[in-house]
Amino acid sequence: MRIDVLIACLAAIAVLVWIYRRDKNRLERERALLFEDVRGLLNEAEISRAAGEYPKLRGRYRGYDVSIDAVVDNIAVRKLPSLWLRATVLADIPYRGACDAMARAHNVEIFSPAGDMDHVLKLPVGWPDHLTVKSDDPEAMPPEARLTPHIGLFNDPWIKELLVTPRGVRVVRQAAQGSRAEYMVLRQAMFGAIKVPRDQLESMLDAAVALADDLRKPAAPHSNGAAA
Repeated sequence: MRIDVLIACLAAIAVLVWIYRRDKNRLERERALLFEDVRGLLNEAEISRAAGEYPKLRGRYRGYDVSIDAVVDNIAVRKLPSLWLRATVLADIPYRGACDAMARAHNVEIFSPAGDMDHVLKLPVGWPDHLTVKSDDPEAMPPEARLTPHIGLFNDPWIKELLVTPRGVRVVRQAAQGSRAEYMVLRQAMFGAIKVPRDQLESMLDAAVALADDLRKPAAPHSNGAAA
């Protein structure tokens, strides 16, 4: 091989390596910023993060252990990738059946356990038409009367899911949508430097805590333990 060709090849490889490292470092910096603006919201807060991933935030909020994380979703066909923010309030919920209310469900929501729930329920009166309600045990899930006062959460069009299990309550919201150019050309889910607004996360946690508080109250006499 001619020496000039070899030098050109080595230079090209060096440039590609430099670009890869630059982009990787930028991605790491951007993802590390996710919870930058919510410092002080949780007590006993701890942040952990694996390389290349979004951080996870844990702590105490209004007397509950809570966990907040973000999930990249690029599974759905013909849709831009989404970044889903999940706020989970950990609590002993006195109903052994789980219930999931999902807005505009596509049955490919990798961030949700709804796909493992076998029962699709009739939409309760007054609940938004775009919701799909599922359960793993409809006879043992929280009663409709206890869930309905909290369904106004879906008045926010960015709220995707409300999940209740025996272990707690979770609210899921779309935090960002991927760059069209990056996805169409490179098939990469790129969101830029996303920072979760403090009031947004606080609202999600307040909604989850309010529902957990209600579900942990003693049941009214003669209440029906199953949803309609």
